[in-house]
Amino acid sequence: MAKRSSAGAVPPLKAPLRPGALIDEGLDALNLGFAIFDQNLKLVANNRSFSELRGYPVELLQPGTDIIELYRFNAERGDYGPGDAEAQAMSRIERVRVRKPHELEYELADGRILNIRYSPIVNGGLVLSYDDVTERKRTQQEVARKEAELHLALENMPGALAYTDEELNIVFCNTRFMEMYPVPRELFTPGRPYPDFLRYLAEHGYYGEGDVDALVARRVESLRSPSGVAFEDYAPNGDVYRVVRRKVATGGAVTVITDITGLKRTEQDLLEAKQRAEKANKLVSEKNRMLESLSVKLSKYLSPQLYKSIFSGEKNVEVASQRKKLTIFFSDIAGFTETTDLLESEELTNLLNQYLREMSAIALEYGATIDKFIGDAIMLFFGDPESKGARDDAIACVKMAIAMQQRMRDLQAEWRERGQEHVFQLRIGINTGFCTVGNFGSDDRVDYTIIGNEVNLAARLQSHADLGGILLAHETYSPVKDVVLAEETGTITVKGFSTPVRTHRVVGLHDGSVIRGRIIRQEQDGLLLIVDQKKLTREGRTDAIRVLQEAADRLRES
Repeated sequence: MAKRSSAGAVPPLKAPLRPGALIDEGLDALNLGFAIFDQNLKLVANNRSFSELRGYPVELLQPGTDIIELYRFNAERGDYGPGDAEAQAMSRIERVRVRKPHELEYELADGRILNIRYSPIVNGGLVLSYDDVTERKRTQQEVARKEAELHLALENMPGALAYTDEELNIVFCNTRFMEMYPVPRELFTPGRPYPDFLRYLAEHGYYGEGDVDALVARRVESLRSPSGVAFEDYAPNGDVYRVVRRKVATGGAVTVITDITGLKRTEQDLLEAKQRAEKANKLVSEKNRMLESLSVKLSKYLSPQLYKSIFSGEKNVEVASQRKKLTIFFSDIAGFTETTDLLESEELTNLLNQYLREMSAIALEYGATIDKFIGDAIMLFFGDPESKGARDDAIACVKMAIAMQQRMRDLQAEWRERGQEHVFQLRIGINTGFCTVGNFGSDDRVDYTIIGNEVNLAARLQSHADLGGILLAHETYSPVKDVVLAEETGTITVKGFSTPVRTHRVVGLHDGSVIRGRIIRQEQDGLLLIVDQKKLTREGRTDAIRVLQEAADRLRES
């Protein structure tokens, strides 16, 4: 009786199999499929793997089945490819009847590869075995493919490669290695000591002058204990080789030799080119400084917009023009000719330059294109080469004109403070319309400007404007009337226009600002009042109002 444990009853032992059944179980457990046929090639027995590997039905694998029936089954299901099934089966039975041991590999339709072995036995019978070698064949193919790829890579690498074993014998040299050194080919034979190759090189001048044994010993030592650090060898013909040796995990060393002759020459060429480039860069830097200085000087003769468009490549310097809607500005100093007779040349120059400088700064602030200075007159326009749209261009022009008149009042106060009796009075005319704008002139010299009747009208409007005033054409007033406060002043007749031109005098802006300067000045007999609003602080403004109120009270009492 078997003892019980706390975990429960011990299962009863199975009865031992009879020897024949045990053999059957063992044969069925094999992955190898086999079948035994008697001297008449009738099936005697087969294991389970034989049926599974070939996919034979059970009724076909009965004792006594002729082997020809198996071949017919294979042929009819297409195992042997297209053709007459009976002829295919008979060709295979003839090969079996020879009773000679042989084996072959056969690929099934599903891609599996079987190793088929025919083994005659003593009584005239035959053992037919099938072994599925698909994985093994694929592994072999993969190994062969990788070996081929490795060999191809080694043969096509740019450098020379040699692999030596722990005894310093050559295992492998690629073709490039053998091409690099004109030595007897037998020195590269696998199994040949690598030091023989080194000695040949030393004896033929590859390592320079010196004791051959010492030269070879130094390189043999680097082969035994490779450092992985590159060094250079020089061939007798002047070629330069970079040599790197490294240990491999399986023992031995790999030597990689690269011909760096071209690299060395390139380095020398680059060094010389660098020296030439540095010299050229120095020259270019000097030229650039000259050009930069020249461009700064040239910018003084061009409007910033035109300067930018030319030097950025947006506009070509060639004779060309186009029609565009522009807003044109003309200003002029009233009585300038008479004023020049009353001033010294230096004084006139200083006043005129200050006036032009102040007006130009305002023009650039509002985005105007400065066309030209005509003595004391200024011609500007909006809409080319940059534009914000016809309406916004017109508004910017009018706001600029208001700012200019305000600044003129400030300048007049400053000039009077300096004792200048004769100060400039400014008149401004503005018109909007289509003009021809572009480069006019010849291939040798061009002038960027605008022409047309609308330009002439702007000049005429300026001549009809009040002193310190701004006169607009109706074509300018229409797009700006929501922003600019103006009053109609009638019409003027201008040559080139079939009908009289309606005009408007600018009063100010709808936001409440009018044409006033920052300086409040009033001068008459017994009164001198000068207030610079820009210089007054908040506290100073309060003090100024108090002082003026006290002065007004005293005047009322007197």
